[in-house]
Amino acid sequence: MTKESDNIELRSEKVKNIIGQIPPRIIRIGIMLIFIIIIVILTGSYFFKYEYTIKTTATIVQKNDTTKIEIKVPANEIAKIKTGQKVVLNFDNISNIYNEQLETVIQVIPKKLHIQGNEAYYLVELIITDSLQTETGKVILVNGKINANAEIITNKISFFDKITEPFQSIFNKK
Repeated sequence: MTKESDNIELRSEKVKNIIGQIPPRIIRIGIMLIFIIIIVILTGSYFFKYEYTIKTTATIVQKNDTTKIEIKVPANEIAKIKTGQKVVLNFDNISNIYNEQLETVIQVIPKKLHIQGNEAYYLVELIITDSLQTETGKVILVNGKINANAEIITNKISFFDKITEPFQSIFNKK
């Protein structure tokens, strides 16, 4: 009887080995599919672009017919700004004004870096000689100094560029 029990164990061990093995063809196909999916995602991230915006704050002061808008741009974002880019000011931070936006463009890129406390920024100054008119056609009169939310719409950027941007800056320094 001991010989028969040894035979049964031996056969079950062989069966376990055969069942436990994954055929190499399935492994190759699985690795290839994962590789193809990654390539498709990277290719898509290179071609699909979105508008990159810099969100910051603006201070608006109006004297007579001239309006001065000062926009604080973080120091690390100044390289993305060019003259002629659109700036959208919204007044969501002011009570009783909803969905009112004012559009203008950047006229001059500042050269002076301001450091205040733990904050480094450039101060972009926009001068508007016409009346402030929102997208809905309402004219805004500013009494004193007000703050508004600002978005600077820069060029379209791909998700791939956004991911590789830190690495590009490292390699460009060398």
